[in-house]
Amino acid sequence: MLKIAVCDDSRELLEKVEKDLLEYESARITPVTVHTYSNAMELLDGLKKTDYDILILDIIMPGFTGMQAAHEIRKFNEEIKIIFLTSSKEFAIESYSVGAYYYLLKPVLKEKLFSVLDKVVSEITSKQESCVIYTHMGIVNIPFAKIECLEVYNKHLVFHLSDGSTKETRGALTDYENVFLERKEFLKIHRSYILNMDYIHSIEAGEITTYSGKTFPVSRLLAKDIKEHYMNYMFTKEV
Repeated sequence: MLKIAVCDDSRELLEKVEKDLLEYESARITPVTVHTYSNAMELLDGLKKTDYDILILDIIMPGFTGMQAAHEIRKFNEEIKIIFLTSSKEFAIESYSVGAYYYLLKPVLKEKLFSVLDKVVSEITSKQESCVIYTHMGIVNIPFAKIECLEVYNKHLVFHLSDGSTKETRGALTDYENVFLERKEFLKIHRSYILNMDYIHSIEAGEITTYSGKTFPVSRLLAKDIKEHYMNYMFTKEV
């Protein structure tokens, strides 16, 4: 979920940008939440309650300006991507002093906004440890930490997620096996299953039960090694 705040004293512009962001959500199949603010003080209050990924901020506003707000924001938030909106180029140099990600001139063209957002999203997701898959709904980026188990059947891969949902794509287990098994938390428990050991609740004869209540079969030949691997992992795991 991409969380975006938009701040501008123009109601017309807020509505236009919000509409563009919702179109971006549909076009890129990227879940987006958008909150709009009509002045910088409202924005600063909002930032105390919500951890936004992106801030689209007008520089020239009555009273407390967007640039002043950006300086305040950087005192407590170094991560949020700030995209400035303005009708003047005169603040371009100062925008770098607050680590602005981009500087968009008004009127904001949807195509230009989309291009900038694509770059931001790419940077945000690349910093997260995640797995990208291609589903019938489009490209999905799944953090490894949320993957409970990877299962293969009939040339389909099923990603069992920690919230109980699943994501599917076509392929073989070998397509992802090396990527998963390079990570210390994943273990192959069967020719058709790779499991995230952080979700193991119990290991019993022939199966493993996760905290979500799901059960997955254990290869008889691998059973002893799986138990030893799991115990070693839990013993050395950083808390």
